[in-house]
Amino acid sequence: MRRSSLLFVPALLVLGLFLTAPGGPPPPVAFTHGVASGDVTPFSAVLWTRVDQTASLTAEVSTDAAFPKKATLKRSVEATAENDFTAKALIAPLKPDETYYYRWRRGEAESQVGTFRTAPLPFLAADARFAYSGDSDGFGVPTFFDNFDVLDAIGAENPDFWVYLGDTIYSDSSHRPGGPAMSLNDYRDAYKLNRGVDSGALADLMAATSTYAIWDDHEVQNDYDGQTVNATRYGNGREAFLEFMPILELQPPDPACASDPLFRVFRWGKDTDIIILDERSCRSGSVENACSFLPGVLPPDLAPTLPPAARALFPTLLPPALPSGCLSAIFDPGRTMLGSVQKDLLKAVLKHSDAKFKFVVNEVPIQQFYALPYDRWEGYGAERNEVLNFIRDNSIDNVVFLTTDMHANLINEVSVDTFLDPAPIADEFVTGPIATNTFEAEVRAFAISLGFDPDFVVGAFNGVLDLVGVNCRDLDVDSYGLVDVDSAAGTATITLKDDQGNVITDKGPLATGDCTKTIGP
Repeated sequence: MRRSSLLFVPALLVLGLFLTAPGGPPPPVAFTHGVASGDVTPFSAVLWTRVDQTASLTAEVSTDAAFPKKATLKRSVEATAENDFTAKALIAPLKPDETYYYRWRRGEAESQVGTFRTAPLPFLAADARFAYSGDSDGFGVPTFFDNFDVLDAIGAENPDFWVYLGDTIYSDSSHRPGGPAMSLNDYRDAYKLNRGVDSGALADLMAATSTYAIWDDHEVQNDYDGQTVNATRYGNGREAFLEFMPILELQPPDPACASDPLFRVFRWGKDTDIIILDERSCRSGSVENACSFLPGVLPPDLAPTLPPAARALFPTLLPPALPSGCLSAIFDPGRTMLGSVQKDLLKAVLKHSDAKFKFVVNEVPIQQFYALPYDRWEGYGAERNEVLNFIRDNSIDNVVFLTTDMHANLINEVSVDTFLDPAPIADEFVTGPIATNTFEAEVRAFAISLGFDPDFVVGAFNGVLDLVGVNCRDLDVDSYGLVDVDSAAGTATITLKDDQGNVITDKGPLATGDCTKTIGP
């Protein structure tokens, strides 16, 4: 080799060291799934993003969308392979009742700009406008379901925040390639899929306003309970949920649960409390087997708590007698939906709250409509009665349950027992889905699987809804709920809307009009 060539080799080595030396420009990153904010308080917010590689990221927050240096709060966090390159930052201190802009940076790479509003101070009068929905099966989109149009309609409402209420993914969807999610990466992939549906309808909404998120069952597996769930699947599902949602990871400890329940409480001004329940992590096992004459062969009774006189109205569907031990299992005081710690916290918040309206973010319906109650509050009869009697005994007004899971729209008062103790205690507004089979479609499929006429079974369920006096219903439309709290008037108006933003109208036999109700004077 010539001398000039020998001199060229160390020169290349020195150049290589210079190019990779610490302090040089970082490798370019891509922000892959948008940005999000959540668990907003008057003074703080959790920010979220995801990138395509390990990177040190900086979150920038300002009241000015131009992000001037002297008026921008910054926080740095690491996105690593360990958390699938997601990043979360708790941003504080912030000003109450203020609109903020935020973005993430790595070198010259910038994310899109997101925005959120901090909560007003808890002792000041403030209106609140927010939406809620749940049940978003991205694996069925677009072939089987719609394209998350519900989320576009929510964004058009310009809400102060929205509540992503359960079944935020369908990890066990029948349309999922490879079958139900098992590994941590399986669960993560479901969240990434949903962020991209309809050119990013979910990502757009989560960038446009803040989110209060809670899971239900499909984040792990259908109808699971904390007592019997497979620990590995539960752990993987929980980790992925926390990685992909802008949630403050500070939960009340309860060693009796599969993991600490994701219970949180937020205040929006002096009139609005948002109480978020975790109704999976601590719940006892189902009693379906106790209510079947041949467990594993025959399905459980379709309406075990329906009074005998009412059962007699449906002789084709309901035998006159129940399996022995069925009702005692449903009303066993040793069974729980919430676990003792979370239940005591719920009671304490309800009793001591001075907010005019207490909105309980509720994964499964608490109102009584009897049909297949096992996965709902009705299937945990003793604890349901305990919670409702506590509300009544302590004269706690304006408790409003905001609920999804059922894939239907139902407005009704909540009482201990429709026939024996019908005095209204609270109100419940059930809505959804964002994108999956509607309740009516599921009932029809269930009827066919049992050899019944689907029209007859749908009619029978509507007959039960007539018996319990449901105020408004539509069992076959994608939907969301919109809540407007008017602080000056002392009212809260809850309206159920379809995926185009139209007010849902009652499909019951009396056709009472729009599915909306105002609570207050």
